[in-house]
Amino acid sequence: MGAQAPAPVPDAAVAVRFDSVAAPRHALNLTAAICAGTAVVALVVAAALGQPLSGVALALGLILGGGNGFLAVRLLGIGVAFAATSILRLLILTMLAVLSGFVLGWERAILVAAGMAVAQLVLSAASLREVLRTR
Repeated sequence: MGAQAPAPVPDAAVAVRFDSVAAPRHALNLTAAICAGTAVVALVVAAALGQPLSGVALALGLILGGGNGFLAVRLLGIGVAFAATSILRLLILTMLAVLSGFVLGWERAILVAAGMAVAQLVLSAASLREVLRTR
């Protein structure tokens, strides 16, 4: 028998199709639930402290950040390179934070960004939990 030719190596720059059905949806759902619950708590506590707009800003950041994982899955499903979708998501989230500064006041825009940051920490923790759970 003759030697077989090696299989072609895929080009690293080619975007890989992402199967959103096989995605770890549990971590995304857990993140969304935690962020939504925390957003409600932020609204109630801020209203009790007499700062309802600050609560709205923090809640908005939590909700936007919690949706970031779902947006990532959707954008990966269209077959575009991950770097391009990451830049697009960062641009969208940044523009929403800037827009919130116009609507809620610039002093509260940092609360929107803080809510987004907390949501990313929650997503990281939920993802780590899923990885460790499957081992």
